[in-house]
Amino acid sequence: MRKLTFVSLLLALALASAGCRGKEKPDPDIGPDVEAVDSPDALMQASVQLLNAQADVFERIKDKDSAEQAAPSLTVLRRKAAILEAKSKELKIDEQPPEQQRLLGEKFRSEFEKATRRLMAESQRISADPELAKVLRKIDPGGFLR
Repeated sequence: MRKLTFVSLLLALALASAGCRGKEKPDPDIGPDVEAVDSPDALMQASVQLLNAQADVFERIKDKDSAEQAAPSLTVLRRKAAILEAKSKELKIDEQPPEQQRLLGEKFRSEFEKATRRLMAESQRISADPELAKVLRKIDPGGFLR
């Protein structure tokens, strides 16, 4: 379970990293309320919500314009992933008893796997389109589609 939790947070952070640097409008309110995370259960639920939010944003990317419009949302998700990583350390997730980690993993495994599959499918779709992949790399050269 320790690996599952750690991997889920790293995956969320890595996948949410496809943002941009500038912003013209206020950031959109997208993804989980990461500031409210105060327990291991809430952390796992927020991680699943973050993956789903990333998949939602990727789903809307169909061309150059929609990719550029998605940039502020991706920036917000990247920031929320960093907050979740800090919450994980604050809650000492990796120090939870093995039985508690196992139960937590079982409780969220199905949702987490479903969200991950969905996000990976969208990522592969974008990566398969050289123009979309090029736009996302330009928006954030160090991001998800390096």
